[in-house]
Amino acid sequence: MTKAKVQRKSQRKTSPPSTPNKKWNWSPGDRVVLSNPAGSSAREQKLNLFQTLFDGIYIGICNKSWSVAEASYLWPMEAGLNQQGTGEKLAKDWKWVFGILSRRDMSIDDGKTAMKAKTGSKWPWKVVVVVINDETSVDTVGHHIAAGFTKFTKSTEFMDTSEKYVYHYCCSDDPKPLNVYLLDLDIARILRALGGYESKEELMEEEEVLAACYGSSDQGRTF
Repeated sequence: MTKAKVQRKSQRKTSPPSTPNKKWNWSPGDRVVLSNPAGSSAREQKLNLFQTLFDGIYIGICNKSWSVAEASYLWPMEAGLNQQGTGEKLAKDWKWVFGILSRRDMSIDDGKTAMKAKTGSKWPWKVVVVVINDETSVDTVGHHIAAGFTKFTKSTEFMDTSEKYVYHYCCSDDPKPLNVYLLDLDIARILRALGGYESKEELMEEEEVLAACYGSSDQGRTF
């Protein structure tokens, strides 16, 4: 037997057992549930509001607390809000939530492609359309929506575990038109739902409104 083989054999014989003196609360065969405790920051979702050029409309972007590049799971909220009966109750509870829509993918910016919830996902990133048409402060609205979403995750059948939504801030330094955040068709739906115009021709005369929606009045008329 060579010297190298003798050394390797010796090393295998002298390897110590794993943690021989440890006293564990776990024994082989014990069941352990490795889940996040209630209220853990690992389940925390961030909500930030972004002021737009459209007076009174804010866009709420929700993401995982541990990854700004991963969207929060808002499909249950969207489904609940769109359901007859439950939607009316949620609309009253969330109050300033106008709707939940797909987020525009600005890297493509063709007006019809939604941003993905995360890299490699097939699901769209959803954002919250917030309309404030009273004297309530933006921060109050943000905290109210976060609390409402948190409460909803504890009761909906569409989620396996509850989540904690936390409002952080409102970005109002550089308001953008709606088409920075939303798809073109969804913007048209918002205008139609908000109402206030007798006809499409009347809306086409509102240059400031069109610019606040589509970046310019000419772009708005084109769409």
